[in-house]
Amino acid sequence: MVPKLHIIRTSDGVDFPLPSYESKHHVGLLLKAAIPTVLKMDPSERALIPIGFGIGIPSGLCGQIVSLPETAKELGLIVLDAPQIVNPADRNALYVLVQNASRRQIIIHRGDAIAQLVILPVYQVCWNEITDKTLSSTQDISLINDQEDTPTENNAPQPAGPNKRIVKNVRERTKASNGS
Repeated sequence: MVPKLHIIRTSDGVDFPLPSYESKHHVGLLLKAAIPTVLKMDPSERALIPIGFGIGIPSGLCGQIVSLPETAKELGLIVLDAPQIVNPADRNALYVLVQNASRRQIIIHRGDAIAQLVILPVYQVCWNEITDKTLSSTQDISLINDQEDTPTENNAPQPAGPNKRIVKNVRERTKASNGS
């Protein structure tokens, strides 16, 4: 089932098309600058850019705003605090915090693609505090994570423990490469 998200245009995005996927092979929705005039960003400069809408994300999902690889590589335009998280409780207009990471000025026009929004499933977890053991600062937590049954709340997902065979193989390879 494809999740349906509520979306509402803001006053600066009235004439904008809704965010869309570049192709069926892309997982990020293109976010475009809904700025009234051309924005000139000097090297290292930051800007909070409106994208013309707000969204309502249902529980169990979150949005992550990340850089577009092409604009990051070619222009040096990166999303700060990436991924910027859009929570189900967020109900405001969306903005993208970007920075010019290049050594030259970047010019952004209205409608330029500046980032992408990826919608992902998420879980709220419950903690299972282990009180009969203490973890030293150099100890691997997988050494104390050997309990088979982990209690959970009724509606919380079962936390997944490490795959013990993989952890054991990694430890063995590490010991062999260190000569121990």
